[in-house]
Amino acid sequence: MIVLKNGLGVKLGKIGNFRYFPSFSVGGFGDALRQNFKFNDGFPCRFYSEDFPEKYRHTDFLISAGHFIKNSPNLYDDHGFTDKNLVMGDSGGYQIASGALKWNPEITPKSFEWLENNSDISMNLDIPPRLKYEGKFQECLDISLDNFKYFADNQTGKTEFLNVIQGNNRAEYKKWYDEVKQFPFQGWAIGGASGNPYRFVSGLCALLDGKEHLNDDNKTLHVLGTSRITDLFVLIQLQKSLEEVGSKMMVTTDSSSPDRAVVFGTYYSGYSMKRASWEGIGFPNEPNHPDIVDDFLKLENPSFPIINEFDVELSKHVDFTSVKDRMAYTTGMRLHNFQFFKDVIDKIESLVYSHDFILQQSISNDLYMMLHSIDEIVKSDDPDMVFEKYQHLYTKMSNTKKETQVKTHSFF
Repeated sequence: MIVLKNGLGVKLGKIGNFRYFPSFSVGGFGDALRQNFKFNDGFPCRFYSEDFPEKYRHTDFLISAGHFIKNSPNLYDDHGFTDKNLVMGDSGGYQIASGALKWNPEITPKSFEWLENNSDISMNLDIPPRLKYEGKFQECLDISLDNFKYFADNQTGKTEFLNVIQGNNRAEYKKWYDEVKQFPFQGWAIGGASGNPYRFVSGLCALLDGKEHLNDDNKTLHVLGTSRITDLFVLIQLQKSLEEVGSKMMVTTDSSSPDRAVVFGTYYSGYSMKRASWEGIGFPNEPNHPDIVDDFLKLENPSFPIINEFDVELSKHVDFTSVKDRMAYTTGMRLHNFQFFKDVIDKIESLVYSHDFILQQSISNDLYMMLHSIDEIVKSDDPDMVFEKYQHLYTKMSNTKKETQVKTHSFF
């Protein structure tokens, strides 16, 4: 049990301390959650509430200032969160880098106030050196430094802020770290690392060199936006290795993929640990596939496919007869995808914490080597030397074009 500053006790996973924060505040799932949508029989969609079956309840959630800072000052209340929930805030840096949120210095105090009012843990307001800021590393660092100083000077303790590091290579991550390590925050976040082991380990090395993992004031190490099976293996291995060296840091990540997949009509149906890939079934909808929808309504057993244990519970409340009710139909799919995603995380965790003989047979040779390199780098007195040893592997695995993702169909 981890006890937060507000006295909230957070139940740990069945094996290690790794935690997953679903980032569903944006899009269809977020709309349903804020509306407190219920199925016809009253079954709730708020999987984080005490009304949801305890066996499947997930109390953690990530919300984004970048999307809601202007129009939703009380998003915490809008979602119905309570002191039983652990809410993480994303500061909006990605939305600034993408151009969705236009940067100006007035955003800094607004972001800070919004995050303190709506989250328990939060990223600082960093400007990632990517997208519209590609090639502007120093400019991003300079703006971020000003933002971090504001956050450091004004933090009240209501929210535990994470010091964010960014970069595109080892030298940039190290420079960024050296500039921001002065600020007294409660943990760290690595940006730009999703799907890119080279950038991830570059950022990790900067933190390990600085012994941040052995500083008891650092409670959380967050990696932003990961949904690949490969990434989940790596982060859970990082958690295990940190525990073995006595670090008290909790490794966390967030993902919106279980929600976003439904936009393409994708209902998760399987996965492969060996290929590190997700599989999905395409579902039809009323506007684009009326003939197929009519056929679905004639089924003797109209329930969604029973893929995992949660689907047995879900089938009591929603099925294909809801196909003409878009909110009910898609919310049912989203709940399934979310629970399926969590089940896969549990299975990955069980493999990482199992005997090495089992782990090696379960995954690809490259991923197996990657996990061993993470363990070696955490336990080494010279992380940079270990990085050099495995640099070819990190570069090879960072070719995201070769990664297999969920097969989707543009049904929705």
